[in-house]
Amino acid sequence: MSPIHIFLAVMVAIIFGFGFVPSKIGVASYPPLWFLASRFAIVSLFLLFFIRIPRGQWRAVMVFAFVMGIGHFSLSYLGMKAGADASLAALLWVMQAPISAALAIFILDEKIRPVGILGLIIAIGGAILLVGEPRHTGNYLGISLVGGSAILGAIANILGKRLGAVEPLALQGWSALVALPVLIILSLLFEKNQVSQMISASWEAHGSLLYLAVVSSIIGYGTYWWLLKRYNVGTTISIFLMVPAFGAASGVAVMGDAFTWQTGTGAAAMLIGVSILMLKNNKPKSLKKDST
Repeated sequence: MSPIHIFLAVMVAIIFGFGFVPSKIGVASYPPLWFLASRFAIVSLFLLFFIRIPRGQWRAVMVFAFVMGIGHFSLSYLGMKAGADASLAALLWVMQAPISAALAIFILDEKIRPVGILGLIIAIGGAILLVGEPRHTGNYLGISLVGGSAILGAIANILGKRLGAVEPLALQGWSALVALPVLIILSLLFEKNQVSQMISASWEAHGSLLYLAVVSSIIGYGTYWWLLKRYNVGTTISIFLMVPAFGAASGVAVMGDAFTWQTGTGAAAMLIGVSILMLKNNKPKSLKKDST
C-alpha cells in the first residue's frame, strides 16, 4: 500500500475499533434488530439522494445486502445481546481476516506471498494475546451468533470485491436500503417495545447510533470498500487485524478497562504483523486491472 492508503487503512481500523463501545451501548438500550434498522435508516437518508442506481448490479447488491446487512450485523448484535463479551467479539472479528484470505485464494485466485502469510500469522497471534481468553462458559448461543457473523463478514468481503464496478458509497447506500425493510419486519416479529425503548434511551445510546451510522458505516465502510477495489483481499483485510488493538484502546479510554502487559504486547505484535502484510505483500498481477 502507498503511504496515503496505509493512513486510510489505519483510520478505518480506528473507526471500527472504537465502534465496539457504541455497539455495546446500543444493544443494551435498543432491541438489537431495531437498533440495526435505525442505523441503516440513517445511512439510507444520508446517501440515497447522492448516488446512482447500480444498473445491472441489483441482484448482486441485494445478495451483498442480505449477507452483510441482514446476516453479518444482525448476528453480531444478537450475539452481544446474548452475552458475548467484547474480547470474544474482537477475536471473532479478527477471524474474518484468515477466512477472507482463504476464500480469496480459492474463489478469486488471489496470491499471498510467504512474507505476507508470516505477517498474517504474527498479527493473528497478537490479536489472540490481546483479547485473552474470553470468559464465556455456557454461552454457546452468543458464541455461535458472533462466530456466524464473522463467517458472513468474510463472505461479504468477497462479494464486495466482486462488486468493484459499484461505487463504495452507492454500495453502502443501496445495501442499507435493501436490508432496512427486512430488518424492520424481523424486529416487529421477534422484538417488542421498540419505540418506547428508543424514546427512553440515553443520549449516549443515540450518540452511539449516529456514530455507527455516519462514522462507521458511511466513512469507515465507504473507505474500506474503496480500498478493496484497489488492493487484493489478502492485503485489505489486514485492516481487521488492527481493530482489536483500537478496540482495547477505546475500552481503556472510555470504559475504564485495565491496560495489561497482554494489551501492550498483543497490540505491538499486531502492528508489526500488519506492517509486514501491508508493506511487503504487494498487489498481485491479477489485480492490476482493478487499480487502473
